Amino acid sequence: MILQKDEIKKCLPQREPFLMVDRVVDFDEKGGIVAELDLPESLPFFKGHFPNMPIMPGVLMTEALAQTCGLYVALAKKNAAGGNSGCAAEDAADCAEGCEADNPFGGDSGELFFLASSNVKFKSVVRAGATLTMKAQQGRGFGGLYSFSASAYNGRELAATGTIVLASKENVKL
Repeated sequence: MILQKDEIKKCLPQREPFLMVDRVVDFDEKGGIVAELDLPESLPFFKGHFPNMPIMPGVLMTEALAQTCGLYVALAKKNAAGGNSGCAAEDAADCAEGCEADNPFGGDSGELFFLASSNVKFKSVVRAGATLTMKAQQGRGFGGLYSFSASAYNGRELAATGTIVLASKENVKL
């Protein structure tokens, strides 16, 4: 385990009930990021989507992927500042340490926004009780725009795949 929820909160601005990453299980600047979200039936959206067959809404899977991509940017910036190219399980505290200072969502380093998703396809449903595994790898990035190839899995089964684009504050009209 690389990051737990308390450490993730140092790197992302979202909070419950909208924090969609429970843990980061793998991170490497060249290999990407792997994160997980547990989906207990007690989550609020399962009450209405759908009462007799609780499944995770696709738009929330997309948001979970975007947050995973945001974590990648935060950890990559932190590692670039510290010269570390990956976070080993034994370095969990060190991996998140400095995220607050280098947090792309606040402070001197600006903010990131979920700018776009494209070609997102939902391949299978994810039911209450499952663990959603999100994988993302950065593609092109320039001028404060970050493009990712991202996928979500329910076990070994592909649940969603597509492109996620994040943008720095300078690229967003507020």
